[in-house]
Amino acid sequence: MSSAASEVTFTCGWRRWFAFLGGGFAWTCHLLSIYAIGEFGCVSGAGDIFYMGISVVAWLILVLSFLLFAVAASASLVGYLDTRRARLEENFRPEEEGGRFLSSFGFMLSALFALIILVESLPVFAYLDGC
Repeated sequence: MSSAASEVTFTCGWRRWFAFLGGGFAWTCHLLSIYAIGEFGCVSGAGDIFYMGISVVAWLILVLSFLLFAVAASASLVGYLDTRRARLEENFRPEEEGGRFLSSFGFMLSALFALIILVESLPVFAYLDGC
């Protein structure tokens, strides 16, 4: 096998695993981080500091939510593009079926986690003015 072919296989394998696990990892980080920021930010008094009429705690949660939503959405996009590319391939190899599963299921799973991150971020708008 040539080195170019092994690079393509490695890259596709990494992309498929990113599509499969990226959204779940982003959601887990989001859930734990917003809890820590919300809890310790309000206890420490950072909720009393305002920038543009919004508390610093709310700003931190919004920025973190945006970044981790971008990770989950990009994982979903990678899964979608890899699934579409696999459908267009003419030479179907049965040994690639596991990778195709990672791509197609990762696309749906990461999209679901991106939606969950958005829904988890909605309560921030209820306390933009403090803790």
